[in-house]
Amino acid sequence: MPSASDQTLENQNEEELNSLHSKIKSLRSVTIDILDDANRQNDQTNSFTSFASSLFSTSRHHQRTMASTSTLRQYRTIAYIVGVIVVLWLIMKLWRSGSGSVPSPHTGLEPEY
Repeated sequence: MPSASDQTLENQNEEELNSLHSKIKSLRSVTIDILDDANRQNDQTNSFTSFASSLFSTSRHHQRTMASTSTLRQYRTIAYIVGVIVVLWLIMKLWRSGSGSVPSPHTGLEPEY
């Protein structure tokens, strides 16, 4: 039959074992979180590398295409790009100026502020 001091030591051992078990669970959880984060970062790095490779390939293809075409075609392409930018700028300018609150001349009411 175990004595009272043996029972006390056994209880203390059980408490320490439970404490260590909870610490191991916490450490395992943190380790899994770190692994998940590292995998997510690797996926982002891989997608960025893939995008950069694709962009570089497209740039090389465009460079070869422009080098093989005539000078007139290059100027025409540049003119189209500049024209599109100017048209978009004008659309944005008109859209912003048209969004203001202007009172109707027929109502005679002042706008509320």
